[in-house]
Amino acid sequence: MSRKKMQESDKKKWPGKKAGKRGHGRGRGTAGEDHKPVAAGDRRPPRPGAGASPWENIAPKGGKASQRSHAGKTAQQSYTGKVSAHPDGFGFVDVEGREKGFFLPHEEMNGLMHGDIVEVRPVRKRGRESAEVVRIVEHASTVLVGQYLVQGKIAVVQPRSRNMPQAILIAHGDAGTASDGDWVRIEIKRDAGHVRGKVQEVLGDNLSPSRLIDLIVAEQQLEVDFPPAVIAEANAFADQVLESDIKGRKDLRHIPFVTIDGEDARDFDDAVCVLPRGEGFEAWVSIADVSHYVRPHSALDKEALARSNSFYFPDRVIPMLPEKLSNGLCSLNPHLPRLGMTVRMRFDANGTRRSIHVYESVIHSQARLTYTQASAWLEERDEAAVEKHELREMLDDAARLFRKLEKKRKQRGALDLDMPEVRALLQDDVVVDIVASERNIAQRLIEEMMLAANTAVAEYMDAHECALLYRIHPAPERQAIETLNEFLAPFGLFVKLPKIKEKDSQVRPGDVQLVLEQSEGKPFAHVLHRLVLRSMQQAKYTPVNVGHFGLAYDSYAHFTSPIRRYADLIVHRRLKALIRGEDPNRVQPVGTLADIGLQTSTQERKQQRGEWDTQAMLAALFHSKDVGKTMPARISGLTKRRIFFEIEPTMAEAGLAVDDLPGAFELDETGHRLAARRGGSAYHLGDRLDVVIDSTDPVRGQINVRLAGEQD
Repeated sequence: MSRKKMQESDKKKWPGKKAGKRGHGRGRGTAGEDHKPVAAGDRRPPRPGAGASPWENIAPKGGKASQRSHAGKTAQQSYTGKVSAHPDGFGFVDVEGREKGFFLPHEEMNGLMHGDIVEVRPVRKRGRESAEVVRIVEHASTVLVGQYLVQGKIAVVQPRSRNMPQAILIAHGDAGTASDGDWVRIEIKRDAGHVRGKVQEVLGDNLSPSRLIDLIVAEQQLEVDFPPAVIAEANAFADQVLESDIKGRKDLRHIPFVTIDGEDARDFDDAVCVLPRGEGFEAWVSIADVSHYVRPHSALDKEALARSNSFYFPDRVIPMLPEKLSNGLCSLNPHLPRLGMTVRMRFDANGTRRSIHVYESVIHSQARLTYTQASAWLEERDEAAVEKHELREMLDDAARLFRKLEKKRKQRGALDLDMPEVRALLQDDVVVDIVASERNIAQRLIEEMMLAANTAVAEYMDAHECALLYRIHPAPERQAIETLNEFLAPFGLFVKLPKIKEKDSQVRPGDVQLVLEQSEGKPFAHVLHRLVLRSMQQAKYTPVNVGHFGLAYDSYAHFTSPIRRYADLIVHRRLKALIRGEDPNRVQPVGTLADIGLQTSTQERKQQRGEWDTQAMLAALFHSKDVGKTMPARISGLTKRRIFFEIEPTMAEAGLAVDDLPGAFELDETGHRLAARRGGSAYHLGDRLDVVIDSTDPVRGQINVRLAGEQD
């Protein structure tokens, strides 16, 4: 799962000056996309040495490598990328198109910070490929969160991030009201290699869940409040849909639409209905028509682009749009007329889509169902869960179509990764439990309906030669699959790879999925799912279509969540112009799509980083009560310096320093194991063993363990 922060690149007046659901309470765990689960390409990156590079990639400045000379040396190719600093003082620079980042030794890291954009020239030092810094192209964010510490007459801030090992000096007059031990947000200034900071906000020393999440919000510089101009535009709309808004739209208020979401969902982008048609089905997917209210160049539009998506945390939501729209006019609340963009799809008896029609519509959701309610009817025939007989019939028809679409999905070879979602449960600002949730039939049904609508819209726009913002997931690098095959070889399995000389030498998703199915029930299956995930590239938004590997689609876009994703709103605008017979470039110029794709992808990584950091922090806080306890765990990652464990009851990540093991060990990257230099002792990826929780650091999201049976 990826930890990524990309460079803010959009410096134009439009589509935006600054960079900035996931389905709130939605499932996660397959290669399905949209606002229910998250695609394989969207997950956290691997630990170093765990099968692929852990460092994020970023495009070369200007999109091409430059030719430069440095320090009087012969001009040679140089590259631009982002610095990923390591706590031990070295770093990497990652460049798009290169699987491995350039190594930066300690001396090259002088004056650099994690997140800097730099131009580097490859060199060879100490027998390995390294890089020399030519220049700093862009400094990293000047704001960070850390702990204010008084050391005699000197005050410093120790950053929260492990990628920022250096303490920041705070002058006496720049400390504000901070006291020793407080967590603070500071603004840093860099002058001739010296870094100093000034306290901007005191966050306190309270380690409650809400205060920990405050640290994430402050660190990511998320704007909680909307600018006055944005609020004014939102408040100018009527509280209800006007008759003048309905005029000219297809009236679908007679169609028995329902919304099906998690219990804690706060906004409803999508409503569905499935009806029998002959031996086949007619499926309707209606999506909130956000583009009716959020117009290009408006204050609402600029702010929505800056945020690019809603940010969801266990105790709060920071929405992309003001509440007047996100929870009101644009939310498909039951028993109210709502404006929509509706896709009608006809499927034959085998689940093959035969036609698609798109309408500007007005709908009337007949019920707000939860996944639990819909599943209670579909799996247990509990009539009390869904009171209306006609809605129960509709759900039965939807379930019949779902099973056919699911069969089609398997035939395509889409990936199905067994990675359950883990959630922290809060009560009165206390973490009472951490649970892994499994997807029920209702969640999977809605996922398939959203996938069907998304790919139908992408193919419809392709067929009409209308440029759009695709959601792409490139095929994994060949080398990553070869590494995966090295792990599989002892088990007699391998992912089929076409010959390099063949026209299409990329791995096929169906061949990866086949190995996942062959491993089902075997002891190494859990590890394999993680390694497959780590071999995947990132999904992103771009106007250049390369297909979606995880979903096994040739053409795919995000259309179904415009309340919480700006990329979907862009697809809506151009699609609406297309069906009106207008020029889509007049409402959303094709020339803006690349910049919007980069901005929305950047913000999505920021959102994911916030989610993962929050999960790690709350897990560490929850396990603080377990210090000294022995717990079952499984090895989930190996590096030269650390072993990473998944604590089985909560799936929380814990770490153990290799130096703390008895004896000396070497990393066998091919065998995914740490082997003793003397003797037969070894630790393999996936091994189950008991660990003792030694300490926790909730602010940094760390759980430190030792092997059970070791002496203190």
